Amino acid sequence: MLDRHQPLILFDEPAWKSLRSAVEKGRPDPLAWFRLRTEAEEIALSPGFEELLGLDLNLIDEYPHQIEAALTVLRRMRGRALLADEVGLGKTIEAGLVMKELLLRGLARKVLVLVPASLTVQWQEEMETKFGESFVINRAEEGWEEHQRLIGSLDTAKRPNHARRIEAVEWDLLIVDEAHKLRNHRTQLWRFMNRLRKRYVLFLTATPVHNDLRELYNLITVLKPGLLGTYPQFRKQFIQPGEDRRRAKSRARLKTLLRDVMIRNRRGHISVKFPPRHAYTVTVDLSREERDLYESVSEVLREQARAGESARRGTAGLRLVTMQEQLCSSPFAIASALERMAQRERDPWQKLAIKARGITSCGKIDSTVRIIAEAQDKALVFTDYRSTQEQLLSRLDAEGIPAVAFHGGLSPRAKEQAVEMFRENATVLVSTESGAEGRNLQFCNVMINYDLPWNPMKLEQRIGRIHRLGQQREVFVFNLAAKGTIEERILDLLTRKIRMFELVIGELDLILGQMEGGATFETTLRRIWLESASNKAMTESLDDFGDRLVKARNRFAGIRDAELIVSQIFQ
Repeated sequence: MLDRHQPLILFDEPAWKSLRSAVEKGRPDPLAWFRLRTEAEEIALSPGFEELLGLDLNLIDEYPHQIEAALTVLRRMRGRALLADEVGLGKTIEAGLVMKELLLRGLARKVLVLVPASLTVQWQEEMETKFGESFVINRAEEGWEEHQRLIGSLDTAKRPNHARRIEAVEWDLLIVDEAHKLRNHRTQLWRFMNRLRKRYVLFLTATPVHNDLRELYNLITVLKPGLLGTYPQFRKQFIQPGEDRRRAKSRARLKTLLRDVMIRNRRGHISVKFPPRHAYTVTVDLSREERDLYESVSEVLREQARAGESARRGTAGLRLVTMQEQLCSSPFAIASALERMAQRERDPWQKLAIKARGITSCGKIDSTVRIIAEAQDKALVFTDYRSTQEQLLSRLDAEGIPAVAFHGGLSPRAKEQAVEMFRENATVLVSTESGAEGRNLQFCNVMINYDLPWNPMKLEQRIGRIHRLGQQREVFVFNLAAKGTIEERILDLLTRKIRMFELVIGELDLILGQMEGGATFETTLRRIWLESASNKAMTESLDDFGDRLVKARNRFAGIRDAELIVSQIFQ
């Protein structure tokens, strides 16, 4: 009888259909048998897992610990593994290496990647650019059966209408990022994942345990049922009653069991060293004209926000917040928005648009040019708005500083050309948010966050473009904020309350995940801005939010201790 976890050779589908038809008719087709035998012989002649066939095909520089992890998964763990490296060590690359080997050897065809919604595009780009594999991001109910390689969000996949279709498919390979979301066996997501029919499985998480070894048990049970026995058996053997439930008794025995399914690399135990990262806050003094514009537009936006409940809850509220963000960016960015508003309703937007168009200078652009000139090195500049991007590029050109633009409106080929120009000739790449996704820019070590996103995960994603595996130099990050604006308060929350720029890439998400109430950082900021009747009220609300962030960071400190406890199992 076949072991359900045993790797199976997948034969050519037309051959299977031909053979099945012949067998059903009682007349086995010699040609079908021959085709199957030939394909089996070809697979048998391919090398075993002593080496990785895809190393010469992948478009990446793999690190020894990543290659070793992939080989361990394929050789000893038989394609089912919990990749639990500390953050920033390349678990995605390890998963991609395993996937590529299974595809090349004909051991997998139908591949499903489930990740948080915010990571779907990033995974799609990384699989394409680093492993040459095209994935479809599926959001519709009917797409799950059709495509061979799919990426979906965890929240979408667990919905009943989607889940029924996904569960009807036999998946050759299932990859789940942020797999710590499966720690609770009482959740809909855990039950859904446990029902899936899956041959090979890769779970990725840096924190398999937060509060209780039961969480680790739940993860392993979905991954490799029966390995840790029943939960009463596991609890009796490994959990110390009345003490810290993250510390295991019979640690040697647990370590032996986990070696069959879990890989845990730590920064201090591998040869990869990350260079230091330095972050600087640059507070920009607005000119008198800019300050007057900021105050005038902010007051009108507040009046609009106070106008009615629908404005605070619907798309109107989102538009008002976006205009506030544009206002912090540059007079040029807000001028375009004000002109669009004036087309809908003349007053008071038209006067404000005229005032914005009359401002020809910008304090943040001046500061950016000064930083670039003093750095005397390549610099990556992030802005959220094309109008600001165009003005900054014009100013850099006037200063004789070679610069190139990167934005979502470029074709894939044009984007690649922009990156190559930045690598070879240009001093500056001025990018919109699209440049933060999936690009490896380690040849640059200076970043300027011209616009500060209200979603700090976007800020971390930006930093990850240059402070990552492969970076050889110290990294310098300059965060600009206009003095006396909400942008300055946001930067204060990130630097003093969360101490974001002291964190390792990946830790921010873990801290924000400890926030009470479930609302995201960005959603909370928007609500505070929309509902505050005055600057004083907004300040009080932001102070309260800051206190909650400090509590979340403190809770994360406990979780990080749990991380160390889990790591000790492997020492």
